[in-house]
Amino acid sequence: MSPHDTALEQNEYRLVLVKSGSDAIWAERRGHDLYLPRIVISRWTRPAEQLQEGVEAAWHLRTIVLDFLPIRKDSLPLAVAEIISSELPYGLTAASIDELSDAEVDVEERSVVYEILAGNPGVRGPFSRVGWIQEAKEWLRTEVGRTDAFTGDICQFNASGTFALVRFGTREVPAYWLKATGKPNEREFTITATLSKYFPRFLPPLVATRNDWNAWVTEDAGQPLNECLTFPAIEEAVLALTELQRQSADCINTLIAAGCLDRRIPVLQSELNNLFSYLEEAMGQQTTTKVPRLEPHQLRELCRISHDACSEMQDLGLPDTLAHLDINPGNVLFDGSRCVFIDWAEACIGNPLLTFEQLRTHVERSGEPASSSVSHLRAIYARSWLDRISESNIDRAFALAPLLAIATYLYGRGDWLDTPRRTAPALHSYARSLARHMYRAAQGAGLTEASSH
Repeated sequence: MSPHDTALEQNEYRLVLVKSGSDAIWAERRGHDLYLPRIVISRWTRPAEQLQEGVEAAWHLRTIVLDFLPIRKDSLPLAVAEIISSELPYGLTAASIDELSDAEVDVEERSVVYEILAGNPGVRGPFSRVGWIQEAKEWLRTEVGRTDAFTGDICQFNASGTFALVRFGTREVPAYWLKATGKPNEREFTITATLSKYFPRFLPPLVATRNDWNAWVTEDAGQPLNECLTFPAIEEAVLALTELQRQSADCINTLIAAGCLDRRIPVLQSELNNLFSYLEEAMGQQTTTKVPRLEPHQLRELCRISHDACSEMQDLGLPDTLAHLDINPGNVLFDGSRCVFIDWAEACIGNPLLTFEQLRTHVERSGEPASSSVSHLRAIYARSWLDRISESNIDRAFALAPLLAIATYLYGRGDWLDTPRRTAPALHSYARSLARHMYRAAQGAGLTEASSH
C-alpha cells in the first residue's frame, strides 16, 4: 500500500484532553505556541474506541471520549476526552483553551469545551460533560448492590452527547455493558426493555434502566457470533431465533406499542411503487460501466414481480412475528451454550423468514466452514414451522424470501424517502447494488416465470 493509500485509510483528530475539577486542557508547546495533541486512527472503525486506545498508547492515560464536535471546513475533526486515571499526560502542558490560537480552536469550539468542563451539556445530550462516567459507575454500583465488584477496566465503543456504549470490567461476576441511544434510535431503549420483560431468554440479562439518559445496563452475555462462527454456534442461533419469533407471534400489538416498526407484508407491498420509483431515479445516476445498469423496463418488471411475491407470501400462512432488520453475526452473542440477540434499533414486525434470510446470507458469505451447512440450517428453521404451515408452503416461502428480504432491508424505516438524504450519491450507489441483488434473487428463484402464471 502506498503512503497515499495509507493516508486515505486514516483519520487524524485534534484532541481536547480535560479532567474533572479543572478548567485546564492539555496541549503541546511548540516554541511560543500551543497546539492540541493529534491522534491518528484507522477509518471504518469505532472512533471512540480507537481514540481511547491511542491516548493510552501515547500517554499511558485512561480516558473517556465525551463528544465529537461538528467538523469545520478545512480543519481536522475535534474530540473532547476526559482523563479518568490519576496520572497526567507526560509531555503536554496544562493551559487555558483561550491560550490557543483561533486557527487551532475557533470561538464556537471554545464555547462548547467550556460548557463540557462546566458540566453543562445543553442540547448536546447527557454524555457531553465531564463527570458522567463517574456518575454512571456510582449508579451501577447501587443497582448491582456491590461496591467492590468493579475493576478500573472501562472500554468505550461508542460516544457522543446522546449515544454511549461502554463495557465495565468486573472481578468475579460478568462484565456490564451500558448502552444509550439518541435520535434517530431513541426507541431502542423501550424496545429492549420490552423484549427483556417478555422474552428474557433471548436477550442479555437486563440489570438497570435510566430514563433520563435513555440508557440501559446488561450483563455480558458472550462473544459476537462473528468471533466464534462455528456450526454449533450458528445452529443454536437459528434455534433461538425461531423460538423467539414463535413466542413473539402472540405479542404483536405490545411490540408495536413499544416502538417496533410495522413491516408486515401488506405494508411493504403498499410502498413498493415508491421504492421502485426511487430505484429508477438512483439507477439513472449511474455513471460507471463496470457493473450493469438495470433499465427502467427491468425495474418495472421487478416491481411487478415483487408485488406478486408479496401477495403469494401473504397467502402461505406464516404468522407475523418480531423481526430484526439489522440481524448479522455481530448482533448475536454466544456464551458457549446459548445465543442472545442485541441492537434492536431496527426491530420490526414482519414475516419471520425475512430475518432468517438475512442471517443466512451473512453466514453464507462468511467463508467459514459453517457456511457449507446453510442447507442444514434452513432445514432446522423449516422444521420449527411445520406445525403451522405445510412443507410445500415453507419451501415456497424460502424461494420468495431473498427478494422480499432485500426489499424490506432497503426500505428500512422508510422515512429517508421523503428527506434530502434520498439524493445522496452514496445512498444512490448502495440502492443500485441492492437492486441488482434483488434482480438476481428474482431470476435465481424463477420468480419471473412464476409471476406470469
